[in-house]
Amino acid sequence: MLDVMLRLLTDSATDQAGNAPTTDDLSLLRRGLVAEPELRGRVRPVSRAPEKGQMGSGIELLAIAIGSSGAVSALVRSLPALLKARRAAATAELTLPDGRSVKVTADSADDARTLLDTALRDHRQS
Repeated sequence: MLDVMLRLLTDSATDQAGNAPTTDDLSLLRRGLVAEPELRGRVRPVSRAPEKGQMGSGIELLAIAIGSSGAVSALVRSLPALLKARRAAATAELTLPDGRSVKVTADSADDARTLLDTALRDHRQS
């Protein structure tokens, strides 16, 4: 299995207030991803350390375990649709364990598919 980290970024052109994505935004995205049978049980929230004066922490990103082309296809197919369904435009950044990353918007997923397919191929060869 290969863990891909997904961070939700705001689109500064549409978010005039400069609001960062919230824990609710990531929770909704997680629910949408696990609705895909190929991703069920593969998506887990990653919490950030609590800030000074806070009792708990929020979700900072999602870790998605991919180990098959079916999981990659489900992620690349569903992520742009989930981003498009949001009230405010957003971009998701997918990062591999080796540091390679790609940004995915509601309008494009080809770069993400290429990155994930290459990562799976590299992972299987090692």
